[in-house]
Amino acid sequence: MNARLRLILLAAWGQVASVPAWAQLPVNFTVNTAAAGRRPISPLIYGTNEPLSDADRYGSVRQGGNRLTGYNWENNASHAGSDYFYQNDNFLCGGLPRAGDCDVAGSAMSYFYTVAKSKGQAALVTLPLAGYVAADKSGTTVTTSQVAPSSRWRQVVFSKGSPFSLAPNLTDNFVYVDEEVNFLVNQHGTTANGGIAGYFLDNEPGLWPETHGRIHPAKPTMREYIMKSRDAALAVKAVDPSAELYGGVFYGFGDYFSLQDAPDYNDSIGNRFNNPYAWFVDCYLRNMRRASNAAGRRLLDVLDVHWYPEAIGDNRITEPYANTAADRQARMQAPRTLWDATYQENSWLGNEPFFRLNYLPIIPRLQRSIDDFYPGTKLSISEYAYGGNNDISGGIAHADALGIFGKYGVHNANWWKVFDPNNPNAPATYVSAGFRLYTNFDGQGSAFGNTAVTATTSNVTNTSIYAAITGGNEGRLTLVVLNKSNQAVQGSFTLTSGVTYTAGAAWGFDQNSAALSSRPAVTGLGNNRFSYTVPALSATILVLTAATPLPVVLSTFDGRQAEGQHLLRWTTASELDAAYFEVQRRGEREPVFRPLGQVPASNGSAPQRYSFRDVAPLAGTNYYRLHLVDRDGTGTTSGIVALRAEAAFTVEAFPNPLPAGRALRLQLRGTPPAGAQLRVVNALGQELLRRPLGSADEATSLVPEAAAWPAGVYVVEVSGPHGHVQRRRLLHH
Repeated sequence: MNARLRLILLAAWGQVASVPAWAQLPVNFTVNTAAAGRRPISPLIYGTNEPLSDADRYGSVRQGGNRLTGYNWENNASHAGSDYFYQNDNFLCGGLPRAGDCDVAGSAMSYFYTVAKSKGQAALVTLPLAGYVAADKSGTTVTTSQVAPSSRWRQVVFSKGSPFSLAPNLTDNFVYVDEEVNFLVNQHGTTANGGIAGYFLDNEPGLWPETHGRIHPAKPTMREYIMKSRDAALAVKAVDPSAELYGGVFYGFGDYFSLQDAPDYNDSIGNRFNNPYAWFVDCYLRNMRRASNAAGRRLLDVLDVHWYPEAIGDNRITEPYANTAADRQARMQAPRTLWDATYQENSWLGNEPFFRLNYLPIIPRLQRSIDDFYPGTKLSISEYAYGGNNDISGGIAHADALGIFGKYGVHNANWWKVFDPNNPNAPATYVSAGFRLYTNFDGQGSAFGNTAVTATTSNVTNTSIYAAITGGNEGRLTLVVLNKSNQAVQGSFTLTSGVTYTAGAAWGFDQNSAALSSRPAVTGLGNNRFSYTVPALSATILVLTAATPLPVVLSTFDGRQAEGQHLLRWTTASELDAAYFEVQRRGEREPVFRPLGQVPASNGSAPQRYSFRDVAPLAGTNYYRLHLVDRDGTGTTSGIVALRAEAAFTVEAFPNPLPAGRALRLQLRGTPPAGAQLRVVNALGQELLRRPLGSADEATSLVPEAAAWPAGVYVVEVSGPHGHVQRRRLLHH
C-alpha cells in the first residue's frame, strides 16, 4: 500500500495522526490584544440547566424549563404539562436532604440556591406568569375537566398588597410572586448582596397552550405577555430593586418573530400594538422600555431567548440519532449561524431568503434590536444545545458556541441536555470537555481569560479561534483553537501585543478522548510568531506567557490550630501592584477549592506579614491555598497547607416536623465555640428563645417552651463570637 493511499484511508476512518506536513491544512491565525478590540467575558456564559460534574466549574445554573411554569413555592408542587401526562407532583423536591423538606415553603428553590452558592455558581430561578400553579403533589394527571381555574390550581397574583409571611397561607387559593421573592431575599439576601442572581419571567410563553394546556389553553396575546412581564417586574423590583430580571424567555424563532403567531399579531389591535416592528422582539423591548420609563426604574435587565439549531445534515443535529457523517459536519458548522453573515445553514430558517437576509446571524440581529429599542439590556441564551453529547462533533460545536458567547458579549448562557429516550443517563462527556476547555483545562482550576481580544482565522469553515487576556494584563494570553477538519491543521500564529511572549503550554481533547490532557508545548516563539500543529477533529487551548515580574514573592505559608479554629499565616518578601490575597479551602471530600475570604495586600519592597482565621473548619482534613491577585486581575496560586479539624460541632433538632404540644429536643455533638448561644426565631424574625451553650461532646438538650409555640416555620441556630455556627430549619405543625 503506498503512503498516499494509506493516508486517505486513515482520514476516512477519522484516525489521522502524525500526518506528514504536505498533508496538513495550512491556516493563518492572527491575534491582537489592543484595547480597542477588548470585551469583558461574563462568567455566566459557562452555565447549565443540568449540572454534569463539579469539575466543569459552571458560572451559572438555572432552575428553569417547563416544570417551573407551574411551580408553587408555597408547597413545592409543580406541573409536568405535556412532558409527562399533565401531572401535578413533587418532582422538584428530588434531592432535598431531609425528610419533610418538601413540605417547607420554598425549599426546592432555597436548596437549589444553597447548592449553587456552595459551588461558587450564580443561581438563576424562574417565576410564574402563565396564571396558575399546581395546588397538589398527588402525582396524578390533571384532566381536561380540571383546567384552571379548578381545585388542582392556585391563582398567581404578582403583588400581594398586604404584609408578607415566610409561612404562607396554604388555604387562600392564591400564590403571590412578590411574597416568593421576599422569601428568597429573607433567606439568602438581595441580588446585590449575593442572593438569587437572576429571575426569569416564566418560560417559553408562545408554547403555553401546547406545553401547559391545563394552565393556559388559549394562545397568549402579545399584550398579555408584555403586561404580565411589566406587572411581575414591578412586583419583584418593589421587593428587591437590585434584582436582575430576564424577560422574553422565547423558545425559538417562532416566539421571536410573532410570539408563536399570537392572536393579536395581525389584527387591528395587534397592528397598532406591534407595528412598525420587524418582529415581536422589537415590540417587547420597546414596550418594556416604556413601562420602565413610566415606573422610573429599569424593569427588564436581560432579554432571554432559547436557541436549538434547526440545522440538518441527514437529520436535525439536536436529535439523539443524528450521528451520520453529514450530521456531524452540520453540527460543527451550525454555530456559525450565531455570528457569520456569510454562512447559510441547511434548515427551513437558513434556506428561506426572507428570514436569512433579515434575521440571521442571530446574535448580531438580537443585539441590533436591543440597541434600537432598549439600549443597555443584556442578552442571555438560557437554553441551547448542539447534540452529539458524546461525540467529538458535539464537543467542538459546544466549545465553538462558548467562544462565540464570550466574543460577542452574551451575558448568560445555559446548556440544556436534550433528552435521549434510548439512553437518558448518558453522561455527555464531550459537552463537559467543552466547558472545561474554558473553565478548568488543567484540572486545577486554570481557565480561559476574562477579557476577549481580537482573533481571526483564514479558514472559517474548518477552524475557529478565540483569544483572551485576564483583566487588562497582556502577560498571559489564552487561545482556544478548534479544528473541525479530518486533517491536522498547520497553524501559523501572528500576535500583536504590548508584550513579548516567551513560552506556551497546551491542553486539549480530540476524537480519541473527551479527557483534556496536556499537549506538546509551543516552541519556536520569536517576535510573537510561532507555528503549531492542531490535530484533526480537536479542541486545543494554548496558554502563552510573557517574561514579566511576579506581583508577589511569597516567602512562607503555614497554619496551626487555635481554639477550634485554623490560623493561617504567610509572609511576602516583596509586593508589586498586588491587590489582595484570596484564601481558598477544600475539604477532604470536596473536589475543588472554594474562596473563603480575602486579605488586602500592602505592597512595597519590605517583607510583610499576614494572617487569616478560618472560624469554622470542615470536619476532617482542610486544605488551604492562597490565590495572589494583582491589581489588573491576574494572579498566581501558592502551595497547599493541610490542617485537620477534629469533630465539628453540630446541632440537630427533632422531631422535625414538630407535632403540636411536643417539646423540642436538640442533639448536640462536638464542642461548641466559647461563648456559643442557642437561639430560636420564627418566620417573622422574632426571637423566641436565647440561652448560652456549655461544653458537651454529645448531649441532648430539651426545649420545653416549644410545646406552646404556634404552627409555623422556625429557625434554630447556634452562634459563636464569629457569627453563625449551625442553622436548622424547623417545621411546627
